[in-house]
Amino acid sequence: MGLLHLVGTALALGNTGLGTPVPQSGGISAAKYCDAATTICYSEWISPEKIAYRIAIPDTATAGDFDVLLQIEAPQTVGWAAIAWGGVMVNNPLTVGWANGDKTVVSSRSASSRSYPNPFTGASYTILPTSTANTTHWTLTVLAKGVSGWGSTNLDPAGTVSLAYAQSARPPTEPANNATRFGIHNTRGSWTHDLKSAQIPDFAELVEKASAPPAA
Repeated sequence: MGLLHLVGTALALGNTGLGTPVPQSGGISAAKYCDAATTICYSEWISPEKIAYRIAIPDTATAGDFDVLLQIEAPQTVGWAAIAWGGVMVNNPLTVGWANGDKTVVSSRSASSRSYPNPFTGASYTILPTSTANTTHWTLTVLAKGVSGWGSTNLDPAGTVSLAYAQSARPPTEPANNATRFGIHNTRGSWTHDLKSAQIPDFAELVEKASAPPAA
């Protein structure tokens, strides 16, 4: 699939809708997860809701806007899940995913206040073929550009960074539309992610291989 650039309305992260969000928090990521289908190994953090956030970056990355492989795997009870690359829900790129039938959808957002995030054209995504959904889980795998550097902020690929997440049990209004509206999160939290542990060799080659359509 091609790069997805977003237009339209946004998700709600304010204080209306489904009640009071429950904050969660976690420690430094340490787990390693290797995808058997692509042989890509990610640095993984799992939320209390059993949502896996997996990150892989080039071992040649330098501070600035480097490419990021992101995989979100969530139970079907999760209507949508998001990651905030600056560790908060405002003034940084937000990557949001959800299931749509047997496929998954990615949506790029950003908010300047704790309200409906607007479409964020500073980030773009390529959805990889390993993005699927079944009766128990959904998995979104994307090559993300524009999430490791924005404004005057650049993530350190050799250090630890603060990341945040949010999720809701209620799915978006129109799951097929990546600009659809959806409600406030049920839970949110943050963790410290070790990007050094997310570095992998042969990043470009592995992405190219993983982007190839499945053999007939």
